[in-house]
Amino acid sequence: NDLVFLLFYERNLVSHHAYKGAIVAGFHEACKDLRWSRVACGIVDMLEDKVYAEKYIDPKTAPAHIAVRAGEPVPSQKEWIQKLLSKPGDKALMLWHLHQQLVPKELGEPLQISIATKEKQLEALISKHEVVVVANLATASTKVVESFRAAIQQLVWKRQVPSDIAVPTDMKGSSSKNAARKQRQQRQRARILFVALTQDAADAAVPRGKVAAFVAGKSQSPADLEKDWNDANIGKIKEVTLAAVSSLSQDGRVQPGKISEL
Repeated sequence: NDLVFLLFYERNLVSHHAYKGAIVAGFHEACKDLRWSRVACGIVDMLEDKVYAEKYIDPKTAPAHIAVRAGEPVPSQKEWIQKLLSKPGDKALMLWHLHQQLVPKELGEPLQISIATKEKQLEALISKHEVVVVANLATASTKVVESFRAAIQQLVWKRQVPSDIAVPTDMKGSSSKNAARKQRQQRQRARILFVALTQDAADAAVPRGKVAAFVAGKSQSPADLEKDWNDANIGKIKEVTLAAVSSLSQDGRVQPGKISEL
């Protein structure tokens, strides 16, 4: 995976220092929020691999966490680090810092591949993304919802489905400020969003137990999902997603084979 959130620590010291323990605990909590995202979390115990750690940090500063993109550490800024130090182990601050490093000023949830949400939030999401793939799991267990999100992550990481598409941009006549805002909106629109509906309505946009794609706001034909999560469901989600992207290509709104990079 191109995006990594990496912690360096020494396991024998954590239990004896509240400050160090708070940072490690906060890292684990942040990674729970990132478990189905575009970001892979990793931990390096310097008791076992100090030489590797020294390539990225001063061991005296451990525990320390860094962001990595395409194998290279992403620089931070002094004021960001000061914020982290003001609340050691604060999950919200850790995630904020990671966003500052990897996706500053981006709209929506740029590090997430999928979300679990309610029907009333769906219309707004569909209006902001060119392709939204929705599975109505309102009657499913939490385990099934998690299985859906895990499957989507693997499909994206293995490049069996795209996570982004190329959308046309037109910045003619825009001021630099307006152009920057429109570019952020276009990048958000280019991100394919996968949604698990955990609460629907009587007139649900996608019937219960089905998965469907919305392309430019319009619903495509839904596919049935098996009640018990299995590989067949993963195959159907893949088919629905690829059909949606293919329909964009046929309409001339997307250049086939061009996938925008986060």
